[in-house]
Formats: sequence, C-alpha cells, structure tokens
Amino acid sequence: MKSRRYRKVNIKTRHILIVTAIILLVFSVGAATFALTDSFAMMGLSKKTMGTVTQSAPASSHSSVSSSALKPNSSKPSSRTAESSSSSAVSSHSSASSNSVVSSAAPPMDPSIYQGMYPKLYAEKVEPAAEDDGKVVYLTFDDGPSDLTIPLLDVLDRYKVKATFFLIGKTDAQSIKEMKEIVNRGSVVGVHSYTHQYDKIYATPVAFLDDFARMHDLLLSATGVDTHIYRFAGGSINSHNSKTAKAIIDEMDRRGYTYYDWNVSSGDAEHGSTAQSIYTQTIKGVHGHKHSVVLFHNTKFKGNTLSQMPKIIETLQKEGYRFATLDPTVANKPYIFRVPS
Repeated sequence: MKSRRYRKVNIKTRHILIVTAIILLVFSVGAATFALTDSFAMMGLSKKTMGTVTQSAPASSHSSVSSSALKPNSSKPSSRTAESSSSSAVSSHSSASSNSVVSSAAPPMDPSIYQGMYPKLYAEKVEPAAEDDGKVVYLTFDDGPSDLTIPLLDVLDRYKVKATFFLIGKTDAQSIKEMKEIVNRGSVVGVHSYTHQYDKIYATPVAFLDDFARMHDLLLSATGVDTHIYRFAGGSINSHNSKTAKAIIDEMDRRGYTYYDWNVSSGDAEHGSTAQSIYTQTIKGVHGHKHSVVLFHNTKFKGNTLSQMPKIIETLQKEGYRFATLDPTVANKPYIFRVPS
C-alpha cells in the first residue's frame, strides 16, 4: 500500500519537473530570439548610418575643391593657352555659385584672377574724334554671318554705303568666306560673342574674356583684322549680367576696347515684326537723333530686314543723312547704356 502511494508521488513529481523544464526551455528560446532580432536591427541601423556618411563625404570634398579653384593663379598664361587654363576656374566658380549658401556669401571675383589672363589681348587707347556736325547714321548688324550677308553687302555696294557687323563664332568654310567678304568690301567687323550663350558668357569676367578672346582670334585669323570694337550680346546691360556687367566693362575698358550699344532699334528681332514695321521704326528712330547707331540683325531669318534696306537707305540719303562705320574714335557716349554703379 505504502509502495503504491510512493509510486504515485514519484510520477507526479516527474510531471512537475517535465512541465517546469518545458516552461524554462520556451522562455529561454524566446529570450534568445528577442536578443538576436534586436542585434540584427542594430546592425541594420549601423549600415544605414555608414551609408549616409559615405554619401556625404564627396560633397564636402567637392566644396573644398571648388573654393580653392577660385584663388588667383600667380602664373600668367599665354594668349593661346589661357582659354584652357582659365576655363577650369570658370567651371569651379560656377559650381561653387550653384550652392545657395556659398553664392549669397561669396564676394565679387578678385580682379587679379582675370587681369593676368590673355596678356596680348589689349588695344591701343585712342582719343575720340571731334563730333561730326552733320547728320550721321551708323548701320550695325548683329549675329552674322549668314546666308543673307552677301546679299546685304550687294545692297550696301549699290548705294555706296558701308556698315558695321558684330559677328558670332561660326567656323564653317562659307561663314569664313562671308567674314572675309565683309572686310574686302570695306565694311567693319567687331566682336559680338563666340557662343552667344548669355548665361555662360556673363557668369564671370573670366568667362567673358574666354569668349571674347576666342571670337577675337577667329576674326583675326579669318579676316586679318585685329578689331578693337565689340558689342555685348543682348546689349551692355541686360537681365543676364546684372551682377557682372560693371566688372566686365571695367576690365574691357582697362584693356582699351570700345563697345557700342545703340540708340535706334529697327525692331527686327521683336516678335511680330514685319517689313513695314522695320522700315517705319528705323526711320522714326533716326529722326529723333542727329547721330544714330541703328540695331539690325543679319541671321538667315531676317529676310524682312534685307528687303527694307534699299528703302531705308534711299529715304535717309534723300533727307541728307550720311552713312559711316564705327571705330574707337567715334564718340560713344550717346550710344552706350547706363552702367550700374
């Protein structure tokens, strides 16, 4: 009897021990699983953090490189090599300026950066000639050469009139031939710009000088003319150069080059212009001045300008106007826009 009771107690004890062991095992597995999951989560966070640091590192490196590229170069590049050496400074400066924090705090470019560029790019300074007492018209044509350049020269020849052409960078054989023809027929060439890309050429004085030198060299090689006159793309003061116009003008004046805006616009580049509007606007504008610098364009799309040129010349000749070309001796005060201080 006693033995049977003992066996019952023993079985009950074993059951209790087994249940307790199972409970402890479940608890241990759960704790281990939680610890392992937490560890994996921490590892994932660490990876993301490292990735963020790695991605941000190049940006800091780029900023330091860009700012250092703006420091003046003590060596003075030659006329032929300055373009390539200074273009990197332009790119670095543009990259730095693209950061709003840097651009808002950055001071104007140090003139020593660009005053040493292109040591041969200087013009002899001349005194303006005495002002002509007569009625004078300076016909000027921007953005050529084009397919309409030779036909325009034919019209000018017919009336024994010479004009001033402010040209852009075109290097194909036909364009070079047209540049030469302008000079051969007695008209005058000046720099307008090589690329005619406003945002690019007006970004800094360095960028402007690069573009100007490139176009100046093209005209010199194509025509043999070392021109000392130029016209800013879009005029000397425009919406693209409000921050750099004064520095660029000061530097070009220092180098001896003379620029011309205009005091009469034909309106041939305005939306909706017609042959009649070009004629009417030109004649009305000239009547308002004793000396008129008239803005026309000589692209392949300006057929209306070409068609009205005989009528414009005939009308003004009958009214006693004389036609002339621009050069650095022409008193230019009435023909330049007001430069911001």
